[in-house]
Amino acid sequence: MVSDFVLLPQFLTNGLVIGSGYVLVAVGLTLIFGILHIVNFAHGEFYMLGGFAAVLGSQLLGLPALPTLLFVAVLMAAFGLVVERVVFRPLSGKDPTNAIIASFGLSVLLQNLMLKTVGAEPMVPKSGFASGAIQIGNVFITAERIAIVAAMAVIVAALLLVLRYTWTGRALRALSENPTVALISGVNVRRVSLITFMIGSVLAGLSGALMSTVFMVQPNSGALIVMKAFIIVVVAGMGSIEGAIIVGLGLGLIESLVAGYMGNQLRDIVGFLIVILVLAVRPQGLFGLTTERS
Repeated sequence: MVSDFVLLPQFLTNGLVIGSGYVLVAVGLTLIFGILHIVNFAHGEFYMLGGFAAVLGSQLLGLPALPTLLFVAVLMAAFGLVVERVVFRPLSGKDPTNAIIASFGLSVLLQNLMLKTVGAEPMVPKSGFASGAIQIGNVFITAERIAIVAAMAVIVAALLLVLRYTWTGRALRALSENPTVALISGVNVRRVSLITFMIGSVLAGLSGALMSTVFMVQPNSGALIVMKAFIIVVVAGMGSIEGAIIVGLGLGLIESLVAGYMGNQLRDIVGFLIVILVLAVRPQGLFGLTTERS
């Protein structure tokens, strides 16, 4: 019993790291799902591409850690622009099922394209940090894991500031609340939709780049992470960025505790149990006030 208590800080630290990766993916999906109402099942592949972009930047181009993240952000922004214009914009205003099917097709395409291009062998980008764990009390943590949490905090804080204090951020929130009123108010809906998709793509890619320094990356890396992202979005409530942050961190902590005390095989089940419970009690999600529109 004493040993279990001693391990608690380690489990919580591990959960914070995992939850930080969940947060970035889920916030990106929240923007795309909550504002554009696009159910993008290829969002996990954006995470996967971010990991491979980090491998490209750090290993082949020899970029340090921060320039590698900037390199990933630029590539994923460009990729998001192309996907929004080529895949999803032509389906705008049509049966939502078409976009869902298109996202499934895009997911399969990207997985198989990367499998054919780089193979199935897991890869790890160079972080540039010294190897070895740092001991803080009873907690052992690597520099890469600290960087994941720190980068998540900075990226999310910057995003919240942009959404709150810039014209683009106000336009995004207006489009989320009521697209018709936003259009009447002079918001360029197509432009804002494009920016939204690009931001969502960048967040997923940055999460993949950061997490791949610890958990590696391979063509099917996004298959499970997209399910976790949808769990977070549903539990938090569609369109709630703050809710996605809280639930993402919470899910990471809960999964780490479950894996540590009950076994790793139960870790991925807990999220689906939480979804069932939340939907039974509060169908709009824990923070889903924006779904109640007049």
